Amino acid sequence: MPDTILFIDDEDIVLRSCRRIFAREGMEIDMAVSGEEGLDKARRKAYDVVITDLKMPGLGGIEVLKTLRRERPETVVIVFTGYANVDTAREALKNGAFDYVPKPFTPEEIKDVVRNALRARKERGPARMLDLMAIVSHELKSPLATVQTTADTLYRGYFGKLEPGQHKIVETILRNCAYLEDVIRSYIDLSKMEIDGLESFQEGLRLGADILAGEAAVPEIRDNMKKMPVQVEIADDPRILGDPQLLKIVVRNLLNNAIKYGREGTPIRVRLDRRGGEAVLSVRNEGVGISAGDIQNRLFKRFERLKQKGTEGVKGSGLGLYICRTIVEKHKGRIWAESEPGAWAAFFVALPVSQDTGAAAA
Repeated sequence: MPDTILFIDDEDIVLRSCRRIFAREGMEIDMAVSGEEGLDKARRKAYDVVITDLKMPGLGGIEVLKTLRRERPETVVIVFTGYANVDTAREALKNGAFDYVPKPFTPEEIKDVVRNALRARKERGPARMLDLMAIVSHELKSPLATVQTTADTLYRGYFGKLEPGQHKIVETILRNCAYLEDVIRSYIDLSKMEIDGLESFQEGLRLGADILAGEAAVPEIRDNMKKMPVQVEIADDPRILGDPQLLKIVVRNLLNNAIKYGREGTPIRVRLDRRGGEAVLSVRNEGVGISAGDIQNRLFKRFERLKQKGTEGVKGSGLGLYICRTIVEKHKGRIWAESEPGAWAAFFVALPVSQDTGAAAA
C-alpha cells in the first residue's frame, strides 16, 4: 500500500506546491484548507503522516497536533510555518511533533523531513526529533552564518585594514565560529543517522561528479582561511549505489578535517580512482599527522578527540570521523587512515562499485 500523507494549510499555493512536489513519489496525497477540515479527514482515515500549518484561521496547528497525538498516536505529525522561532519550535516539539519546516521551504527540505518521518514510523522508532536537534537545526545555523560572514568580511579587509591586534581578535572569532559550525553540523548529522538508520534512500550516482565536485567548491572549503588549495584528481569515477546526502557528509567532514589539521598554505590532495570492485577516495594533507597508536585505538570512535602537539588550539565535536565511519560501513564500504607523524595524514574511503548498471543509470 502507498504511504498516505495529509497536508493542512489555509494557503492554496502551499497545498498546490506540496501536491506538485510529491506528485511522483508514489504516495496517496490528500489536502485540507483548514484545521477543522484536516482534523475531520484525519479522524475518518488513518494517515501515515499529517503535515499542518501552525497559524490558520479557526483551529490552529497546535490544536490539530494535540488532538492527533491523543486520538491517532500512530500518525506522525509535522508542522510548517512562516513564523519559525524558538518558541514555536519548542511548543510543537513538546506536543509531539516529529519536526517542523519553516516557510518558504525547498522541495528537498520537505521531502527529507517526510521520508525521515515515514522511516521512523515504519521502524516503530520514536516519532519525534530531539528538541535540541530541531532548535539547533532551525535556530542556530542562520545567526551563526551571519556572524561568520560578517567576521570574514572584516578579516579580509573589505571595511579597511585591521590593526594586528584587531586582526587576531577577528581570527579568534572565525575559529570559534568554525568550531560551533562543526558541533551543530555533527549533532544534526548524528540525529539524522539515528532516525533513518541509513539503510534506505540509495540511488545510482558517481562519487566524483555528484558528490566530490560540489563539496570541494563550497566557499568555506575552496576559500578556506588557511589558504590551503584543494587539488582534486579524478582518475576514474565509477558508479556506486548510495545516499547522496549522507555521502556529502562524509566528504565534507574529511575536507574540513584536512583543513583543520593541515599546515597553512600547503595543498590538500584529493584523488578518486577505481581499485578492483571499489571506488576509492583519498584526502591527504600535510601537517602534524597521526600516530599509529591513535589510528589503531582511537580514531573513528564516538566523541574521541586526539590531543597532538601542534593542534592545541583546534576544537571539534569528536563526532565527525565516527559519523563518517558509520555512514561508510552502512554503505558496505571501508574507511581507514594512514600517516607519517609530523609530516602528513591521508584518509581513504572505499565504496563498492555498482554491479547493477540499470539501477545505477543516470
